[in-house]
Amino acid sequence: MFSHQAHQAVFGAAIVAASLAFLAPPSVSEERAEPQTLFTNVNVFDGTSDTLAEGMSVLVEGNLIKKVAKGEIRARDDATVIDGGERTLMPGLHDMHTHISIFRPVAGDNRIDMSPFLVGAVAAARAEGMLMNGFTLIRDIGGPAKYIQRAIDAGVVVGPRVLPTENFVTQTSGHGDFRNRTDPNPNIDVRGSTNYIDEYYSCFADGPTEIRRCIREQLGKGATQIKIFTGGGVASEKDPLHSIQYTPEEVQVAVQTAAQWKTYVSAHAFTDASIRLAVENGVQVIEHGPLMTEDSAKLMAEKGTWLVPSVAAVLALDMDNFKKISSPATYAKGQMLLDGVPKEMEYAVKHGVKMAFGTDLLADWEGAVAYDNDANEEFVWLAKFMPNVDALRMATGNAGELHALSGPNTPYQDGPTGVVKEGAYADLLLVDGNPLEDIEIMTEPGKNFRIIMKDGVVYKNTLLADAINLELKQKLLKATPPHLRFYGDYN
Repeated sequence: MFSHQAHQAVFGAAIVAASLAFLAPPSVSEERAEPQTLFTNVNVFDGTSDTLAEGMSVLVEGNLIKKVAKGEIRARDDATVIDGGERTLMPGLHDMHTHISIFRPVAGDNRIDMSPFLVGAVAAARAEGMLMNGFTLIRDIGGPAKYIQRAIDAGVVVGPRVLPTENFVTQTSGHGDFRNRTDPNPNIDVRGSTNYIDEYYSCFADGPTEIRRCIREQLGKGATQIKIFTGGGVASEKDPLHSIQYTPEEVQVAVQTAAQWKTYVSAHAFTDASIRLAVENGVQVIEHGPLMTEDSAKLMAEKGTWLVPSVAAVLALDMDNFKKISSPATYAKGQMLLDGVPKEMEYAVKHGVKMAFGTDLLADWEGAVAYDNDANEEFVWLAKFMPNVDALRMATGNAGELHALSGPNTPYQDGPTGVVKEGAYADLLLVDGNPLEDIEIMTEPGKNFRIIMKDGVVYKNTLLADAINLELKQKLLKATPPHLRFYGDYN
């Protein structure tokens, strides 16, 4: 028989053992498995290939693609299985030139009427709309965006992945100088920035020292790449289209400073001279480039410089309306771009310049959400200059490759984007029809994008709605007398 002391010792040992078992980490088998989604019976456009791979299955586990194979894939019993019905499964789209927090007009009344609070509210609404248009990643190429990226990634706001650039780095009176003519220069006036647009949209930098400071400031804010201007614009007041902005030394300093953080510099450049200034001094991405010559296209191809042309922003412009709202000089500049884009695209395609999809849509804040619905029209304009599959690659595999240039600075380090392959992020679209044959499919995302998945989470699934509707129709059919069935839409 146990003594009282022995009984206490055994009981105490049992308590200690139970406590240790409670504190010990669970075994691998006890850990909760990542959720699985299995797509079956799909035709895959992987973001890089020339054709669809038919009769495929794709297994998603957690936020990554686990397996891609012909025919069947074994998944766990608790996996969600989606029969794609021979639809096209493709990577989520990338818009590599957008400004989620900038609205027209940047100068003038917006400097008085807008506030950061209104900007944030509209940007949150735009973010959800962009995702519902199929864009699972955007490169915000100027203006405040780190805040919306954090809100989206934390699950507070619904939207795409965001690559923030933060403030443009602009010379005084450059294309990023949005001050009214009587506003002080924030680097000279003791008051500093006197308007939130000057504080959050642009960083004024003249000379190597100020350029280093501005770039380091943006990197500190969380920028994944840097944006400068090497030439003028169309509608901007202070910088004529012909102006050359920054010197070769200043551009080199910008590139060197970004490279120290293992990222790159992108440059706004319309004229051929501004393009060459950027390319010859190490800039890795040209935004726009409509007045490019064939020699500059050759140079870009040789150096591996990227082009994000945003052609619809020019070619879809209503020139009659533009004439009404513009000065004669501004209208003439717009006409130059309209004439230049077809030649730019001819040269870029001919010489194999690497290109990525971008929209550069700017609207007034009240109409920005609706205006974003035109983003997918870029596919139709691109397809005037290249095969459909190349236009699709610009928004998927190519764009994912451009995303990778941000290196360790991107918040998204688990895998590549823009492709359907094992180990890539599970950012996927299930699309009615074959967009390689009919690019117009891409312009109606509300109708044709049946499933939108980002990071392994389904944000839209109209297949499920169809299944529920079919079940209801079948129940109604059974409940309807035969002589009345002719009048019901049950078939």
